[in-house]
Amino acid sequence: MHLRTTKRLALVLAAAALALAACGGSSDDDSDAAPGDGLTSASPRAGGSLTINIVTESRGLDPFTGAMSSVTDYSRLNALYDVLVYADGKTGEIKPQIAEALTTPDGGRTWQLVVRDGVKFSDGTVFDAAAVKFTWDRMADPANRSLYASSLRGVTTEVADARTLRISLAQPNARFDQIVAANLAYVVSPTAYQKDPKGFSRQPVGAGPFLLKSWQQGVQQTYGRNPGYWQAGKPYLDELVFKTVTDQTQSFNSVDTGGSDMAITLDSRNANLAKDAGMDVTELALNGPGGVLFNMAKAPLDDPRAREALTLAIDPDGFNKIMYDGKVVTPKSLFAVTSTQIDQNAVPTPRQDTAKAAALAKQLADEGKPLNVTLMMPQSTNSGKTGEYLQQQWNLVPNINVKIDYVDINAMMAKVLVGKDYQAAYYNLATPAEPVLWNALHSKSPANWLNYSSPDADAALEASRTATTPEDLKAAYTRLAQVTSRDFLMIPLQESITYVYAKRGKFGGLELTSGAGILMDRLGRSGT
Repeated sequence: MHLRTTKRLALVLAAAALALAACGGSSDDDSDAAPGDGLTSASPRAGGSLTINIVTESRGLDPFTGAMSSVTDYSRLNALYDVLVYADGKTGEIKPQIAEALTTPDGGRTWQLVVRDGVKFSDGTVFDAAAVKFTWDRMADPANRSLYASSLRGVTTEVADARTLRISLAQPNARFDQIVAANLAYVVSPTAYQKDPKGFSRQPVGAGPFLLKSWQQGVQQTYGRNPGYWQAGKPYLDELVFKTVTDQTQSFNSVDTGGSDMAITLDSRNANLAKDAGMDVTELALNGPGGVLFNMAKAPLDDPRAREALTLAIDPDGFNKIMYDGKVVTPKSLFAVTSTQIDQNAVPTPRQDTAKAAALAKQLADEGKPLNVTLMMPQSTNSGKTGEYLQQQWNLVPNINVKIDYVDINAMMAKVLVGKDYQAAYYNLATPAEPVLWNALHSKSPANWLNYSSPDADAALEASRTATTPEDLKAAYTRLAQVTSRDFLMIPLQESITYVYAKRGKFGGLELTSGAGILMDRLGRSGT
């Protein structure tokens, strides 16, 4: 097997919270394992069930409408479809799964994907190169309104033989394999999809380790083990349940009291509680900060002075102290402060300057451009606290008036990512940098939901795709960080770390992708 691998030079950031929990075992903790070791080091055994509390309900369970992030559907889709390839959560290296090879002979202009022999969908039909082409063609079809269609812009495919798909790009991209891992890894059964295209998202058919058995909207989804899964002896679990639980405190309490076994969260407070309780805790730092992002096509934020005024009115370190007791890292750009993808010393750090913020706001008011803004925030307990803090800080500055609009997370995604119907949003640019940053920031990207247009940013993004050495990639991303900081693209407030915690000694085989999705084929109960 030969798989082209590229190493990410840093792990990635996100900014929303997700809780995942499991039930079905004793809550007694008699293991001698040290906290922090068990989830990734313990060996899983066959059998048992796992219930996962997740913060949002699915919009749909097909790859076109499913929300690909750790806070929504990554783990659900991994269970149903498996993946062609994935980016390793620790190294960013692209690794094979159903695709045994994804290579480029010419620096990214053309690619070849080879799928494994003998893989079948759960309806018994063959998983082949034609199925990949079928799925990608549906993904690119505007009629399906896929959030990920832009990942296939300028991409043409040809089935060379039953297992081989030839891929041609309009422009070279040495990191196209990262795009496949992030947005194009899930493949549907063409036979099942063609039978009922409209109903497929409720009755999905993939080649993953689990099958959807039932779905109670807003309550839970129940999955059973796929007996025809292509990897012998997997998955380890017999049953998997995803429950919709929006309250983070409730999720932690369910693990702590034994009603659940496991949770995944970006809330450092819950993670600290889990550590204090002696649980196994695994951490994964993510790139792409959470914070306030601006729609640059909406007045008054189309004026850079308005964005600068709002930015200078906020103290990110003060936010950290109030919201997280100073226990989380405060980001300063599009990239994590620990990222080696950029030259950290070359990127300026905005500092709070309320006097300058007031002066800019007065200029705008005098010109008939009052700084009246509505900030859209996801609906949750923690978001309420965040919104209150930000609103208070902004409204202390003369001529700045900010209102907060709390919206269901799925509805917010539709408004922000699809409709671009917002002024400012508390959201994230969760990486992998490819294709997220290109899609969100390039002026010619149809997925540019920030309505950002900068020749300098475009040039940096284009240079990142043609870079063939780590040094060239670092130079391109450093320039991108500098330009977006200069243009006040966002107020970075929250460097996120994904935490997975469970009662000590209960689970093993945990492996996360770089997007913090759980690879469900290898997770299982450990011990007796």
